[in-house]
Amino acid sequence: MTEPEKESEKQQGLSKEAWTAISAIAVALIGGVVTIFATIYNNEPPPSPSPSTSSSEPSTLSSSPSETTPVPTVLPSASVSAQKLSQALDTVNIDFSDSKLRDHLDNPFSNYPQFAEGCLKLLNNQRLKEKVYLDVIFWNYTRELGGKVTSDSPDGDLNTNILKAAMLRAYNTRNGSNALSFGDIVEPKQ
Repeated sequence: MTEPEKESEKQQGLSKEAWTAISAIAVALIGGVVTIFATIYNNEPPPSPSPSTSSSEPSTLSSSPSETTPVPTVLPSASVSAQKLSQALDTVNIDFSDSKLRDHLDNPFSNYPQFAEGCLKLLNNQRLKEKVYLDVIFWNYTRELGGKVTSDSPDGDLNTNILKAAMLRAYNTRNGSNALSFGDIVEPKQ
C-alpha cells in the first residue's frame, strides 16, 4: 500500500469489519433490552410446566381443573385484600381513570394500597357525592407534597388537610363543580 492510500484509509475511520462488529453488538444489546422490558412489563404469568409427563417420571401434578389456570403473580391473600379494598373504594365513590390502575392495589411496592386505605380512613362513615378518580387524588396529593409519596407521620397516616384538598380538587375537576370545602363533596354513607 502506498503512502497516500494509507493516509486515505486513516481518514476514513473505522473499517467495514469494525462497523459490522459494532452493529452486531448494538443489535444484540437492543434485543436484550427489549427482551428484559417485555419480561418485566408482560402481564401474562410465566409459562407453566406442561401437564403431560413421561410414564417413567412420577407425576406430581394434580388432575384438578386448576392445572390450566395460570399461576397468580401475586399471593392470593394480597389479591383478596386488593379486591376488598377496591370494593370499599367503590362504596365511597372512588374509582380509577384507567381500570389497569386498579392492579396497583395488588402491588406491595406501590403506594396505592396505603393511600387508598388513607382515603377510606378519612371518609370513615361518609362517601363522596359523585365519583372521583383515586389516581387523580393521589396525583394532587403528591404534587402538593412536592412529589413525595411516602406517608407523613410515623404511624403511616396521610396528611388529612392535604388529602381533603386533593379530594376536593379531584372532585371539582371530574364533576365540573365548584365546591369550596370538603364538607361540600361528602355525604353520609347510605
